This record gives sequence, structure tokens and C-alpha cells, in this order.
Amino acid sequence: MPRGSTASALVATNVWEMMDTASEPEPDAGAGPDADDAVAGVEAGAELHAIRTAYPSLRWESVSRTDEGWDHVVIICRGCSGEDALGYADLVFRFPSDEQALAQLPTEIAVLEHLAPRIEAALPRYTHVSASAQPDKRLVPFAGYPMIHGERLTPDLLHSLPVTEQTIIATQLGSLLSALHVQDTSAPPMDLVAPSYQPENLDFVRGIVENNMPDVLAPDEMRTAREICDEVAALQSTLLPRVFVHYDIYQRHLYWDAGAAPAGRLGLIDFTDMCIGDPAIDFAELYEYGPRFVEDVLARYVGRIDPDFLDRAWTYQRLAGLYMLAGHMYYGEETWEYARSTFDRCRSPRRPRA
Repeated sequence: MPRGSTASALVATNVWEMMDTASEPEPDAGAGPDADDAVAGVEAGAELHAIRTAYPSLRWESVSRTDEGWDHVVIICRGCSGEDALGYADLVFRFPSDEQALAQLPTEIAVLEHLAPRIEAALPRYTHVSASAQPDKRLVPFAGYPMIHGERLTPDLLHSLPVTEQTIIATQLGSLLSALHVQDTSAPPMDLVAPSYQPENLDFVRGIVENNMPDVLAPDEMRTAREICDEVAALQSTLLPRVFVHYDIYQRHLYWDAGAAPAGRLGLIDFTDMCIGDPAIDFAELYEYGPRFVEDVLARYVGRIDPDFLDRAWTYQRLAGLYMLAGHMYYGEETWEYARSTFDRCRSPRRPRA
């Protein structure tokens, strides 16, 4: 679930002015194919020009652009070659699109470099941080890493797999969450990770609930929305465990590489929203796979578990569903149908059980 305070920063940072690369490149400038800079029907001239400027010998066979995420534009270069490719065939370049994501990127790079040798799952490990970057001044206009391979782990994909393979995924995810949650947050670079910004998220959602949602939600749905906000506020006033959390583990950030030896490999991307918070948060959006999968992952988790752990996870899942509605209404992110179906799936105050 993205940061709620992003709204105040959407109009902020012009990355290209920082890099002095705002002008469009000549058709044959820099590396890459001779094709136009229109990528998948969307203009990506500024991003491609930035990549070409930073990595002049990098070439690629194809390139795609996505702004599916809430706080980055992503350029994927496939079939890479040249000295600047560093031997990697497929590279993912992430361009922060708001101030908070821009400020977070240096910490994300450092944290992932720290985690990589400690985590068995596939995580992004940044190999391309441009010479114009100034991490000490919190300025990394963009950065790239070798693509995490596999299929996006959608609920449909998970449920189509044999039970034995689903068990392997649950085991790997339980191990991944355990490893993330035991990190020493008092030592560098983990000490750079910010406290949970869930209070900001809640303030943002409450504002949308009261000012915008009465026009589109029925009275009983408004009661549910307010109830969710009150339940999360009550948890925030409670003394709860605080660990390093990813904060946004759901189908768009989980990948499954079934062909990886010896029995497949899980991948997790997009650590922009990482923070110090309740470990139950990282179980919240796993409910989109169904309660049995959540319980299977928890059974393989070795972190601290208390009797209310999954109840809190479900409350956070309900907030995520409400946030989808708020995000659609304020940012125009997600479709109404997707946001609405997510909210409807999470409306019940009773945690679903296997």
C-alpha cells in the first residue's frame, strides 16, 4: 500500500532538471536501438535519454515503459549488450516520480545491497547507479538492476499450481518474511529506514472517506469505511512489535520463477514503502490469495507471533482495500472496478479462515 502523503508531492520533483538532460535526444543519440523513443505507444524520451546519457555503451533489443506503480516510472530494457550492460541481458530502470520516492531511493539501494546476501529469495540488487547520483545528498535521479525473472504471482497462478508447488512457495515466503523481520534495525544501513507512515496513510484515507466517499458509497458502506479507520487508529495507539517490513507485499510485487533450480524461486520487488512497523502488515495483502495460504505462510514463519497477529493482518488488509478506493478517487490510480472489488473483498470485520 503506497504512502498516503504522496499526494502532496506529486507535483514536485523534476528529475530531468537535476540531471540537465531535459532536451530530447537526437534520433541516433547514445546507445540503444534505432527505433523512435515512443515506447509501447507512450513517450519515454526523457527516461531513455537519461539512460543513454549515463550508460552510452548500453544497447538493447527492445524496451518497454510502465507507470503502473504509484511512485515510479519503470523502463525495462531487454536483450542488453555493450560494456555498460555489465553482462546482464535484461535491466530494469526505476525513475522516482515524487519527492518521497526520490528521497527514499538511496536508502532502498543500500538496504537491498545489505539484504541480498542474507535472503534466499530473489531481490533487486542495484548495479546501475548513474555517475550523476549523489547518495550523500539524497539525490539518485534513477537506478537500475537486473530483472527479477519469473511470472507475477497472481492468485490465479498460485491456485493453478500443484499443491506441492504451492507449499514450496508458502515455505519460501515464510522464510523470506522471517529473514526480513529479524534484521537489526539499529545497525547501518537498516537504521536509515523510516518509522511506519501508516498514520499518514490513515489521515489521508480519513480525509477521502469524509469528503469524497459519501457521494459514491451507500450508508452501510460508509459505516464500514469509518469502522476500518477507527480500528486501525486503535491499533496505532497500542504497543506492538516493530520490525523492518516491506509494507506492500501483494501480487504485483511477488514473482515465481518455476524454472529456477532446485525447486523454483520466489522473487520480491519494490521496496519503496519499506519502514519499521508491525510485522503483521506484511501478511495483510496475502489475503488476496485466500486465508489458507496466509495460514500456510504463517506456519513457516519464525518471527514473533501473538494471538492477535492475523486479526491485525486482516485489519490492515481492510485498510488496504479502503486505500484503493481513496487512491482511485484522489490520484486516479487503479480502475474503479479493481478498487471497488478490493474494497468489497475486505469489508467484513471478521477475519476469513481456512
